[in-house]
Amino acid sequence: MIKKEKLLAIFAVVLALCYVVVPYCFFREKGSFLFWVLTTLLVLVTGTIYTRDWNREERI
Repeated sequence: MIKKEKLLAIFAVVLALCYVVVPYCFFREKGSFLFWVLTTLLVLVTGTIYTRDWNREERI
């Protein structure tokens, strides 16, 4: 894996843990839905930025 892929994998694992831990520990009464929406948007933006140049250069 290249360095960029390793960083993306680490980011995904950390975000997945936060996706479960934060709403159930800190936003039990309210706000967990907003957290999930914002987290999902962050994942979509990160994936778009990462995959936007896949067709520009040859991958091994």
